[in-house]
Amino acid sequence: MEPCTSPKLILGTVQLGMPYGIANTAGQPDRATARRIVQAALENGITCFDTAQAYGNSENVLGAVLEELGASGEVHIASKLTETLDLADPAAVEAAVDASMSRLRTDRLWCMLLHRVSALDAWDWGLRPVLRRFQAEGRIEQIGVSLNTVADAPVALAHPDMAVIQAPCNAWDRRMRERGFLEQARGEGRLCCIRSIYLQGLLTMTPEAVACRLPAAYETAGRWWRLAGELGVPPKELAMRYALSLQAPLVIGAESPEQVEDTAHMAADLAPLTPQDIQTIASAMDPLLNETIIEPWRWESPAS
Repeated sequence: MEPCTSPKLILGTVQLGMPYGIANTAGQPDRATARRIVQAALENGITCFDTAQAYGNSENVLGAVLEELGASGEVHIASKLTETLDLADPAAVEAAVDASMSRLRTDRLWCMLLHRVSALDAWDWGLRPVLRRFQAEGRIEQIGVSLNTVADAPVALAHPDMAVIQAPCNAWDRRMRERGFLEQARGEGRLCCIRSIYLQGLLTMTPEAVACRLPAAYETAGRWWRLAGELGVPPKELAMRYALSLQAPLVIGAESPEQVEDTAHMAADLAPLTPQDIQTIASAMDPLLNETIIEPWRWESPAS
């Protein structure tokens, strides 16, 4: 298969391995549903998949389903090294990468990401020698890092070996764009993939639902829905149109095949927001936003 350069959509598969997302009321999909989710992605032209060693049994499920569908050799997979690994131990890193490939039933990864920027502290010890060797052998195409928050961006961008960066950005948390990090990554020839375009589903939930799951965001959600009404755009479409304006690969999650199809159709059919639209969002939303709302790791709910 041709190298994966800049896909439009990447299916995030954390939901296949564990209950995830503040908007998730169905829990972890069963195996049959997981198969339909992956099949829906493939049928909608999505051939890139994102997983991680820390996503429960996501790697196992994804690998098995892709094999069942006969698609193992037709897709590109990115995974992430778990934070519990001794990253300064080359033998442990090598065993972990081999284990991911075994669970995913593949001998080649599109990308192996570090799950946190803090892992770069071990880059010159256990990580670089092993990952570079895997890369030289053609078993890993790209090496990169996942950002927990925008505060991690300067460290990631200062590291010349991080060819792929996965970062959160959405209509409520626009900092990756507004601080110039997306433009910097592009200018340096790095692939910056955007996740959390719906903020774990928060941008799609009614204010009443938000009040039950994240009370601190109730007023913000109410303003978001009123703004969407004023603009004549459903909240989910408004979030997607902002994400499309970033002109970057989007990592999308789903608990059902219908969600995959809905998101894929929106990505294909909707127009990106204009700069004026984005300024309208900023003016309306920013007075009600803070880090407690836009950074899921700060949430006290199990979804964080």
